[in-house]
Amino acid sequence: MRDIAEKAGVSVSAVSLALRNQPRVSEAERRRIQGIAQRLGYRRDPEIARLMEHLRTNRARRTESKIAIIVPELDRQALATYFPITELVKGIEAQADAAGFESELFFLTDQGMTPARLRDILVARGVKGIIVAPYASGVGTLDMDMTGFCAATCGYSIVRPGLHRVCPNYLQMMDELIDHMQRLHFHRIGFVMTYHRGGIGHKLLTSSYLYYQSLLRDRERIPILPLENVNERDLAAWLRRYKPEAVISSGRVFNLLQGMGLAIPGDLHFANIDLSEPPRQAAGMDHRYQLVGSEAVNLVLTQFTLNLTGVPATPKVVLVDSHRRDGFTLPAVPPPASVAAPARAKRFVRAEGH
Repeated sequence: MRDIAEKAGVSVSAVSLALRNQPRVSEAERRRIQGIAQRLGYRRDPEIARLMEHLRTNRARRTESKIAIIVPELDRQALATYFPITELVKGIEAQADAAGFESELFFLTDQGMTPARLRDILVARGVKGIIVAPYASGVGTLDMDMTGFCAATCGYSIVRPGLHRVCPNYLQMMDELIDHMQRLHFHRIGFVMTYHRGGIGHKLLTSSYLYYQSLLRDRERIPILPLENVNERDLAAWLRRYKPEAVISSGRVFNLLQGMGLAIPGDLHFANIDLSEPPRQAAGMDHRYQLVGSEAVNLVLTQFTLNLTGVPATPKVVLVDSHRRDGFTLPAVPPPASVAAPARAKRFVRAEGH
């Protein structure tokens, strides 16, 4: 570092700050010093870097060993009843605590709170780790300067800035669910989509279902009932016209179906698209949100160890091992051969291990 400092005409401490992307050195100066370091062939020793980060942390106030959980859209009251994010927060808090970090929720919906003000608060408190919770209503952005922060997000909804992210494996869950339903001898499987358009989760679930539909004959296909048509009248018309044996959708549609007098199971079988929300004892998709939150903490801790801050040049996506789950709304095993429906060619086969 002394050679870099001499070449750059700055102190060794300024070089150290610049190589760690600390905002105490201007962006232009950081880039200049990093360029000199690169030309001189500087390479960090990861063991020394980890030791120095540990020493700096031990010298710092306790508030510096804290991870901020930023909730961009919901207020405190709404968060309490939005189970996907409350489960994420449980996973974040548990993993942060296991790693010796405190965690604290920050709501951009609080009066007077803006991304710029929140950044000032976090810098003033010495908070370096950030996890951004997803939007509940679809995709969105966070207009916040991430310089100096080790940051990650959960899910696909935060499209800018391009942070490292941890997500449920939507495609795996839907593939497994459709495969399982076909093994149960359901041949008319319908899908009522209650996600907002545009999100990657919406696209992945839809892609899996449409691939399955593409393998059927035209007269066997059932179109997706989209969010804008999720009401009792349109749902009843869709059921009458396409006569699905089983429906994949959310708790909202489950309640509509029961309100229409349909017995589940009995008149219709059902799979819940997200088992973090009622009916939780149904068959359906277990997104494993607590694991998502836990892995988001691990992404932040990795950045701590490597002294990597700011928006990454190449963001990574970590998929958690999320699966379908059995429940009361679908049989767990196929019916006995004596009462099974006539066999048909199986057109949708999940590729195990791929």
